[in-house]
Amino acid sequence: MVIQNSLFGIDELINDAINLLRKHEPPEGYYLCFSGGKDSVVVHDLAVRAGVKFDAHHNITTVEPPELMKFIRDNYPDVINEHPKISMYSLIVKKRMLPLRKSRYCCEYLKEHGGQGRIKITGIRSAESSRRAKRERVEIDKQGGLFVHPIKLWSTETIWEYIHLRGLKYCRLYDDGFHRIGCVLCPYGKYSSALREIDRYPQFVAMYKRACNKLYEINKDRLQNHKWTSGEDMFNWWIEGRKWHDVIADCNSIPLFSEDDGMIL
Repeated sequence: MVIQNSLFGIDELINDAINLLRKHEPPEGYYLCFSGGKDSVVVHDLAVRAGVKFDAHHNITTVEPPELMKFIRDNYPDVINEHPKISMYSLIVKKRMLPLRKSRYCCEYLKEHGGQGRIKITGIRSAESSRRAKRERVEIDKQGGLFVHPIKLWSTETIWEYIHLRGLKYCRLYDDGFHRIGCVLCPYGKYSSALREIDRYPQFVAMYKRACNKLYEINKDRLQNHKWTSGEDMFNWWIEGRKWHDVIADCNSIPLFSEDDGMIL
């Protein structure tokens, strides 16, 4: 089988990934970033097959789908759950802004804080975004940490082919039509996905709306002449803006927030 966006077949990709993991294995073992999604399931299996030492960690964000948490709990007892110091609700209020495509501060606080000083294995792939396509398979981040991305060259089709060839279990949210199964209402998700999640997870919708109401109260004086008249309006803007994202890839709606100042009018 010829893999999309790659000159390699699946056997070559598997061997290449395993050899990459063996080549960079540190004495203390890898820190494997595990989300419970299809890519991390494949990376976990590859690390086992490579025979490298690792410990897998799932950084809880407090807005994961319950089905995903159950999948990890039932099928990956070795995965260490890392609990955050702050919830998504409290983080939104603290930052005085909602997470946006170009300001995903939530990842920094809730997902990317673990494994300092360790060599990390991730499941990022070039096919996911133009930004990820520019990254190297082995790279050093701004803090000097080393990352290894063994499936960076794999297409989505290859991921599923590997899962079925190996008989790996995966979260059944994929069978329900979900393409991304991370944080509920992630700003990187499509508008159609947001509508599905709003219908399926009312408890998270209620949390985000509470946060929007709090943000509105905090900034009420600055919003006197704004089209928003409530936190509900703010929430709807946050969701509706994804329609534009679906048409213009890798683009953000007009910024009404900033990291430094919170609300921008």
